[in-house]
Order: sequence, then structure tokens, then C-alpha cells
Amino acid sequence: MAERIEERAAQRTTTAARTEVEIEATPEEVWEALVTEEGRETWLAEPDRDVYVEVVRAPSRLVWWWTGEDEPSTRVEFQIVAVPGGTRVVVTESEPAFPISLLARSFARAPAGSFVWGPA
Repeated sequence: MAERIEERAAQRTTTAARTEVEIEATPEEVWEALVTEEGRETWLAEPDRDVYVEVVRAPSRLVWWWTGEDEPSTRVEFQIVAVPGGTRVVVTESEPAFPISLLARSFARAPAGSFVWGPA
């Protein structure tokens, strides 16, 4: 069974989408649009998602996980870089390469007495 799990994991690859945009705003203004609920509501097309923050490095990097109803969680990374005339924002959204739910479904239930603990 372990071979089957390893094979499935090796076959999965991370799905990622990367977008870069330059905005006529300061990095601090872009940061406020990302980290405040009010700011996100003005530009985010999918307001019915829960956001769980992973990394905060104001005002240059923000990473969050978000999930919506009936959708898998995805990881979104924002890199905010000052450029002449404004700010470059690099957004990378990806799905995890190995979801825990796959691992959980891969194991069949077995009686507790069937496992050998310790040296054989």
C-alpha cells in the first residue's frame, strides 16, 4: 500500500498561476488594499471566501490561504515591489502538491491488533 501512496504523490504536481501588474500607487497603499477587509472588497471578485494568513512582512510580502464553499484551499502569495511611478505586484496562487485528504483516503481501516509496534 505504501508504494501506491508514493506513486500518487509523485504524480501530483503543484498547480500555480502567476500574475504581475504595475499599479500607480505606493507600496503602502497597495498593502492597505490587501490587508484590510474594506480594501479587499473594492478589488476582490470573490468576497465569499475565508482567509487564513500565513506570512506578513509589511509592506512587501503577504501570504494567505483561502477557501470558498465547495472549493479546495489555495495558497496566495503577494510580493509588493516599489518601481518608478508606482508598485509592481506579483501574485502567485497555488494548490498544495499533496493534500492531506488524499493521504487520509488512501489508508484502509484495520483492526488495532493487526499493527506491530516496535522491533520485529
